[in-house]
Amino acid sequence: MFKQDFNKVYVMTTSDKRDIIIHNINNLKLISETETGKKEEWWLKKHNPDNDIPKKIYLLGNGTIRQLHDKYNKKYGFIEWSEFINHTRELIKQRIML
Repeated sequence: MFKQDFNKVYVMTTSDKRDIIIHNINNLKLISETETGKKEEWWLKKHNPDNDIPKKIYLLGNGTIRQLHDKYNKKYGFIEWSEFINHTRELIKQRIML
């Protein structure tokens, strides 16, 4: 199980590196590390970093997960904490949030 560090200030990768990661996901060169994730194609579908919610999280910039959640709610409208941390978990695994 992957554990997020809620005290860490995460830094978003450069837009060029993010584009490479998205390209690799879309071409199945980078896929979720779990068997269920591979079977369900989570990164290609639900957790694709080019989808609306992950893209908005990326555009928020740097901060702790709590800070990013607060920014998201102010800028884009309310999102449940559990849904938000599901997206940040995948962005961390994908090396978009460092």
